[in-house]
Amino acid sequence: MVKSFLFRYYLPIALAVCFLVIIAVLIVRAHVDWKLSVTIVGGILSSIYFVQKQRLEELRLFKELFTEFNARYDALNEKLNHIIAANQEAELTRAEINTLYNYFNLCGEEYLYYKQGYILQAAWEAWLNGMNIFYQDKRIRKLLEEELATNSYYGFKLDFLTKPEVKGS
Repeated sequence: MVKSFLFRYYLPIALAVCFLVIIAVLIVRAHVDWKLSVTIVGGILSSIYFVQKQRLEELRLFKELFTEFNARYDALNEKLNHIIAANQEAELTRAEINTLYNYFNLCGEEYLYYKQGYILQAAWEAWLNGMNIFYQDKRIRKLLEEELATNSYYGFKLDFLTKPEVKGS
């Protein structure tokens, strides 16, 4: 949350700090060496550059993760839709269970990267809304509940899926 705030408003924050330093230097001008003033302003400018570079690197990582996760989901999508379209009274086949395990792993990895701050809130909410569609299927829900009881999915919990609607959707 703090990182997101800093990345979003780093330029106004840095300019405000720079402005305050300049004012402070002007107020106590007689007692401050010009070299110290240049060092402080240089430090602020270096911080702006560092934050910008860090933000760009994290956006690249997000794009890479987003692309990979969506490609993996696309490879599963047809099979997942087949599972929810099937007879709800029939037992899941071994192939369907394996497909669901792959999907659960994908969801767990998405959550892990979201929790670490590398997945944007809007993307996570969209993915969570999609997960809720599959969670409505009683066979998928049963298997997912069994799987989540093992704590195998990086802290992903059923609480995320039991909400009727995710904010921002």
